[in-house]
Amino acid sequence: MQLKLIHRFLLLFIVTAGNPVFAQQNDSTTIAQLLKADYTTMGTLDIPTHLRNLTNDYHLIEHGEVWDIETELDSIYRKNANKVFTRTDFFTFKMIKAAGDMAYAIWHLKSEFRENGNVRIKVWNESGVFRKEQGQWKIALIHSSPAKQN
Repeated sequence: MQLKLIHRFLLLFIVTAGNPVFAQQNDSTTIAQLLKADYTTMGTLDIPTHLRNLTNDYHLIEHGEVWDIETELDSIYRKNANKVFTRTDFFTFKMIKAAGDMAYAIWHLKSEFRENGNVRIKVWNESGVFRKEQGQWKIALIHSSPAKQN
């Protein structure tokens, strides 16, 4: 009985490991997890973790401007360093496509900001480009556009 179970597991592994659809799903899941984890750094203001999630040539398009990493850190992380707030993000992924060491994604983001008993909600439509470096997916570019709240 155990031998049959091991045989089935090995067969399933062999069939799915070389399957491009399985690899695409695995990459998509990893990219979604990376993005969610990185956005958490904006709530915790964890600059070192944020930097580890990015490529060296990372850029953010925000408010119609192209920001390098220093502009982003100054405008989001350092600007909020003395504030006490919580940020909760809700992602709706529209698509994630990976091919080789490059990928792109499109998602809708709703964020709740709680500060001094007040709740502020902001929504965006965003897209990103991701690059696999030394076996790890990293964020190379994010384009953020405000969306209308429903």
